[in-house]
Amino acid sequence: MKKLNVLLVFVFFTFQIQFAQTQYKIENNPTNAMDIIINPFGMENPITIGTLSKSGDIQIDFPKELKNISKDDKESMSSELWYTLFSNCNNASEMVAEKDNIFSFKAGNLSLSNKDNPYAGVIFTVSNEDLIPWIEDPGYMEPVLESYFELIYVAKPFQYQGSCESGRMLDDYKEIEITYNFNLNLKAGFNFIEYKIESIYKTDPDVMASFPDKVTITNTEGIPDCKWIANYFYN
Repeated sequence: MKKLNVLLVFVFFTFQIQFAQTQYKIENNPTNAMDIIINPFGMENPITIGTLSKSGDIQIDFPKELKNISKDDKESMSSELWYTLFSNCNNASEMVAEKDNIFSFKAGNLSLSNKDNPYAGVIFTVSNEDLIPWIEDPGYMEPVLESYFELIYVAKPFQYQGSCESGRMLDDYKEIEITYNFNLNLKAGFNFIEYKIESIYKTDPDVMASFPDKVTITNTEGIPDCKWIANYFYN
């Protein structure tokens, strides 16, 4: 009996630890509860993926099925896998075999919505909030060696390991090579992708902003354990 009680206590605390690790909280609380939505097919067709409580607790609950997606949206170029994953690459359209070019899409911003304001704010998912200014304005703000996260959807599981290059032209017509390294093991449905900035090409800030020239791209296991920071437009 004593061993059983010890085992039960161990299981209880293990469960508590695991449960605590799955709680995600916004860094700056809203004044009202809100829905977390994405608008990959326009603001008239929002997809609810979770909620944000008044206390700042985040609950992610991806829909089991996607509704009200038009045939045109499903068949558009931006809903092809090569575009969703590799649009930054020089040879993007060649990186996915035709048989693997499944329906997929980038979720775009994680937006906040309530009954009074369909677009009440946006959530940034980053390893460090110092990266947010660059995310908002990469043309003028400086990046830092941190990670940001994006949400994508794929209709079927997909795996990919490899790299690609993309050219960035400077004002003096010098082209800089940007390298993207991929290690992806995507499950069917929604996946969070981490973009880790490994290296930055430093420029003259009076001419143009610096930019990442080496980025590692991997999927996270479930919801990313990172900073969730909201920018509220209305409350």
